[in-house]
Amino acid sequence: MTVFIKQSSFEPCFDTFNKNVILKVEAPDNLLGPYLTKKEKDSVDIHGKTGIPVGSIRKMRSGETKAIPAIELYKISLVTKDPIGIVLKEIYPGLKLVSTDKFISNNIKPDTTDLGKVIFSLEDYNLNNLSHRTGIKRDRLNRLTKLDSTKIQSHELYLIEIASNKEPGELFINLFNDVKLNTAEKV
Repeated sequence: MTVFIKQSSFEPCFDTFNKNVILKVEAPDNLLGPYLTKKEKDSVDIHGKTGIPVGSIRKMRSGETKAIPAIELYKISLVTKDPIGIVLKEIYPGLKLVSTDKFISNNIKPDTTDLGKVIFSLEDYNLNNLSHRTGIKRDRLNRLTKLDSTKIQSHELYLIEIASNKEPGELFINLFNDVKLNTAEKV
């Protein structure tokens, strides 16, 4: 299998029988810029406390960079002193699941009994179901299970939270609970 870099968005893709398969979907628009303006937080201050490069913060604020790494959004929430769940709701107010209907397991065949259907319906949060509900490609979800948690984008983790009936920010806290700011806050 050969790995290619797609010219327009630098997303990894694989050539399988001359068919390119994109692993990531485009990140949704976000309202990070207006949120940080409302909180009166400038890019230099955020950089000093988080280590996120000023240029990256400015690109995220302006919307030039739409895919915000989850760990960086978590750090920004520490700077603003808002719970990550509030930050998620503020910057992704319109983020919704692609599908809210129940995923039908591949194990359900025409001759599956009602009891079998009930049993198969218990596989609620497998990768196929998460992919179906979030719109995140199954291959991308599978890769995320093997990658460091710093590789997931904030909108992807938020969609996974919504699809698995978690409170906004719950998975962020589980993954990034040990993340601390670089300097002590001035009171």
